Amino acid sequence: MAAAAAAAAEFAIFMTNCQVNNAARLALKDQWFATCDDRLGNTDSDMKAVCRRMIQPGGTMPGRGAAVGRAKRGIPVSFVAEKNLRKACFFRNYMHHIQRPFVAATATLVVVHEVWDNRFDLENPDRDVEREVIRDPSPMVKTDDIKTTLEDIDNVLNKRRGLYGSPLAYITRGIVTLPENTAGEVDQ
Repeated sequence: MAAAAAAAAEFAIFMTNCQVNNAARLALKDQWFATCDDRLGNTDSDMKAVCRRMIQPGGTMPGRGAAVGRAKRGIPVSFVAEKNLRKACFFRNYMHHIQRPFVAATATLVVVHEVWDNRFDLENPDRDVEREVIRDPSPMVKTDDIKTTLEDIDNVLNKRRGLYGSPLAYITRGIVTLPENTAGEVDQ
């Protein structure tokens, strides 16, 4: 019970920091986005669809007397509010992806906007890197070739990219703990 209240408070703080009005926040709860963690795994197009649902939820409202029912109207979601919701969703997914703790109080609109601006670079790595043919390392025939085989494996892991453009070497890194993030600097 206390954890649910803390998650709801964190959600309210994050939405306030991202300048999302109260009506949109309540409509998000109706769409089953009651906590910040509910956004994990949702894409930008998912958030656009959620905003469309909030504006036009579908269904009809009963008419008065003999009048036919009319379309149910949702809440007005401004362009800025929709964009901020999309940025907030991307930021939450990004923090989860880079294994950083998500703290709603420090996630200001400026920080969220910086990550959003870098989104293109994160999702679209350099075209030159994609064009380079990365060959699999050749099998090790003799034990004398171990050094070159390990170098070939390192080269492949550094050049091949996985989800969100991360090099595969990130997954096989020797040091599991993340380096500290200095305030005011871009998180590597």
